[in-house]
Amino acid sequence: MRKAIHWLDANLEEFLLVMMLVAMTFIMGIQVFCRYVLNMSLSWSEELTRYIFIWCGFLSVSYCSKRCLSIKIEQFVAMFSRRKKALIKVINHTCELLFFLFMLPASFAYMMSAVYSGQVSPACSIPMYYVQAAPFVSFLLVTFRILQRWIIEFQVARGKPVFDPAHPERNTPESFIEANTDMDERHATEEPTQKEDG
Repeated sequence: MRKAIHWLDANLEEFLLVMMLVAMTFIMGIQVFCRYVLNMSLSWSEELTRYIFIWCGFLSVSYCSKRCLSIKIEQFVAMFSRRKKALIKVINHTCELLFFLFMLPASFAYMMSAVYSGQVSPACSIPMYYVQAAPFVSFLLVTFRILQRWIIEFQVARGKPVFDPAHPERNTPESFIEANTDMDERHATEEPTQKEDG
C-alpha cells in the first residue's frame, strides 16, 4: 500500500498525461485513416480529442507545480543564499496556495452547474460535467502539490535536511552543508575584522 501511494505521489500527473497523449494520438490516427483511406469522417473524434486536451492542459498545471516548472525571472533571487531563496519561495508558495484555495469553490460551482443542467456534448453525448470537472480536479491537485513544495522550502529555510524530488541536487549531504555555510562564512569573516579593530 505504501509503495502504491509513493508511486502515485511521484508519477500520478506524468502517468495521466502520457495516457491522455497516447489516447489523443490513437484517436486522431483513426480519424486520419478513416478520412483518407475509407473516405469517411468520424463525427466524435475531434470532440473527444478536444476534451482530452482540456484535461491535459489543467493536469499540466499540477505537474509544473510539482516539478517547479514555471516561467520566472530568477536574477534577483539568485543573488541570495540557498536558505534565503527558500524563504522567498515560501512566500511565493503561500500566495499561490491562497489563490488556488480561492479558486476551488468557483471551480466546484462550475462543475456542479453542468451536473444540475444535465448538458451533454453534441457528438459523443458525454455529460459535460466530465469535462467541467477538469478545473476542480486540477486545482485540488495543484493545492496539494503547492502544499508539498511549501513544506519542503520551509524546511530548507530552517536549515533542515529534507528530500526534494524536484531538485535532486539538494538530496546530498554536501548540498545540506552548502545550505548552511552562509552563516558560518559570516561568522568567519566577522571574527578577523573584530580582531583587527581590537
